[in-house]
Order: sequence, then C-alpha cells, then structure tokens
Amino acid sequence: MKPRSIRCMKFFLTLFNIICILFGLILMVICVINMRDRKSLPEGQSALSRGVLSFLLTLGLCLVITAVLGCIGALRENVKILYVHACFFIFLVSVEVVVGVGGAVLSAWVGGGSELRMQFYKNTTVDDEVANHRNYWDILQSENQCCGVDGPQDYAIIHRDIPPSCCARAHPLREGGARRHLHATCLNDRTYYTKGCEEAMRQKKALKGNIFISTGVIFALLEIFCIVLALWMARTIRVERRKLQQNLQAHFEN
Repeated sequence: MKPRSIRCMKFFLTLFNIICILFGLILMVICVINMRDRKSLPEGQSALSRGVLSFLLTLGLCLVITAVLGCIGALRENVKILYVHACFFIFLVSVEVVVGVGGAVLSAWVGGGSELRMQFYKNTTVDDEVANHRNYWDILQSENQCCGVDGPQDYAIIHRDIPPSCCARAHPLREGGARRHLHATCLNDRTYYTKGCEEAMRQKKALKGNIFISTGVIFALLEIFCIVLALWMARTIRVERRKLQQNLQAHFEN
C-alpha cells in the first residue's frame, strides 16, 4: 500500500493544478474578449494594451500546459514529469516577477495624461479625419462619467460646447429632438460630469492595478506551492521506490 504522504501530495497537487488550468482558461477567454473589443480603439491608444493582452494570453496558455503536465505527473507518479512541471513553473514565476517589476517601474515613470490630452485636442480640432477618435472620446466620457481632460472647462477653453457624452441622460439617446432637448437642459442646469477623464482614468487604473497585483501575488504563491509540492512528491517517490527495491533485493538474497 502506498504511503499516506504520497496520496495526500497526489491529491493536493492535482487539485491545485486543476485550479491553475481553470485560471489559465479564464485568463485566455478574458484576453480574447478584450482584444476583440479593442479593435475599435485608435491605434495609439490600443498598441500597448494589445501587447499586454498578448502576453497574458501566452501566459495563460503556458499555465494550462504546465498544469496539465503537473496533473499527469501526479496521477501517474512520474518523477521525470514532476521535475519538468516544477521547472516550467519556476520559469513562469521568474517571468511573472520580472514582468511585474518592469511593469510597475514603467507605470511609475510613464503617465497617460499627455497621451490623453493629445487625443482630446485631436478630437476637438479636426472635423473630418478623426471620426474614430471622436467616437472613442465619446465612449470614454460616457463610460467613465467624466468630461474633458481636466474637466468640462477644457471645452470652454477651445470655445466648443460640452458634448452630449458628458451628460448622463442625453448620450444614450439617438440623434433627434429628445436628445437635443436633454442636452440643452443638461447645459443649462450644469448637470454634466465635472470630473476630468485624466483623474477618472487614473483612479480606474489604480483600482485595476491593485486587483491585478493582488491576484498575481495570490497565484504566484499557488505556483510556488505547486513547485514545492511537486519536488517533494518526486523526492518522496524516489525514496519509496529505492526502499522497495532494497527490500525486494534483500528478500531474494535471503
């Protein structure tokens, strides 16, 4: 009968690798959905995000493959597969740490305010060539409940009216009398959004960053635990097999 320690390690290693498989599949699905949604964004706004999504998609695929190897190695009690599984996870954890630290440094040094401001003035100074940028800016203001870069006063500076996308009730409606009426009422009553999009995007970015960091730390700990468990299980299996071989050899010699 197999030792209880090996059976426990087999169970927990298989369980944690199944969690890794599910997490990798969810990560891949989220990345594919976001990559499809970002096709409508201007190229300057989406290049970096597409690169990050491509990296996360590749990372999710590697997690699934590595976790499948871990399940096979644990269920078959294959020492070589367990060592390969541990080495792959060590490599993935190293990549995640390097990319995480590098991303934090870049995020601290590179700000999005200048790029957002450039998109705003491109949206408000050209009429025919930037319909896609104007549509992007309308979506940005509506979804984030903001107006202008620093606030609605940005439109007054360039002598343009505050657009319907800064009004919560006017923007969802189609072009027509009702939308024009609600837009005019919004301007008269000053019920448009007062927060600037730069501040709103900064807060949103900070929230996403905290969620991403917390999830990454938890999952990195899970990966490290899988590495330790796989190495421990492989060593225990080798020791038990060596003991069994010695017992059989001693039995035949007697």
